[in-house]
Amino acid sequence: MKTYLVTAFIALAFVQQARAQIPVTDVASIANSQLAQTQNIAKWVESINNLRTQINQLNQQINIQDDIRKWTGSPTQAGAGVILDVLGEQDLARDYGRAKDAVVGLARSLQSLQNTADGNYRAINSVDLNGNELQRDPLTFRRYSVLDAKQENTALVVTQTQDREKELQTEVALTLGELKAAETDAEVQKLSAKLTALNGQLAQVDAARRREVDEVALQKIANDSRLEQERQAAAEMESRDAYLSNQRVTDYMKTLKLRRTKP
Repeated sequence: MKTYLVTAFIALAFVQQARAQIPVTDVASIANSQLAQTQNIAKWVESINNLRTQINQLNQQINIQDDIRKWTGSPTQAGAGVILDVLGEQDLARDYGRAKDAVVGLARSLQSLQNTADGNYRAINSVDLNGNELQRDPLTFRRYSVLDAKQENTALVVTQTQDREKELQTEVALTLGELKAAETDAEVQKLSAKLTALNGQLAQVDAARRREVDEVALQKIANDSRLEQERQAAAEMESRDAYLSNQRVTDYMKTLKLRRTKP
C-alpha cells in the first residue's frame, strides 16, 4: 500500500511537470497582429496604386509635350525649308520704267507731230500749199511731246510690272500648296509670313503701275489747263490790242484837218 502511494505521488509530479512545459497561446494577441498586418498591406496597395496613377499622368504629359513639339516643329528647320528666292530687298525698292526727269529729257517737241501711237493716229502735216515746211514754235508742242513720252513710259511700266506680277503669282500658288502640306506650326508660320510678303509685293507692283497711269492723266490735265489759260490770256490780249488799235485810229483821226470846199 505504501509502495502504491509513492508510485501515485511520483506519477502526479510528472503530470504536473509535463503540464508546466506546454506553452499557452494568446488568441486575441494573434488576431490583433494579423489585423494590423492586413491594414498595413492595404495601405501599401493603396500607395502603389497612387504611384501608378501619378506615373501614368506623367507619361501622358510627356506624350502630350512630345506631340506638341512634333506639331510645332523647329523654327530653324522650317526656315531652311522656305525658299525666298523670289523675295528680295531690291524688289521692294525697284523702279519700273524711266524716271520722270529721263522721260521729260527724251521728249522732242516737234517729233510728237509725227507720232501715230502705233497707227492709232494720223501724222500731222506741216507742209503748206506752196510745198514749204511750216516753221512751228517748239514750245507750243512741247507739252504734247512730254505727254507722248509719258504714255510710252506707261506702256513700258505695264510690260515690266506684268512680268513681275506673273513671277509673284506663280510663287503665291506654290506657297499655298506648301502651306496646305505643312506638318508643323513653325512651317505654317514661316509660309504664312512669306505669303504676306508676296501679297505685299503684288500690291507694290500694282501701285507702281497705277502711279504711272496717274502721271499720264495728270500731264493731260496740266496740258488742258495750260491750253485754257493761254486761250484766256490770248483773248484778253486780243481785246486789249483791239482797244489800243481803236484808240490809235481815233487819235489819228483827230489830227486830220478837213478843208471846206466853197460852193
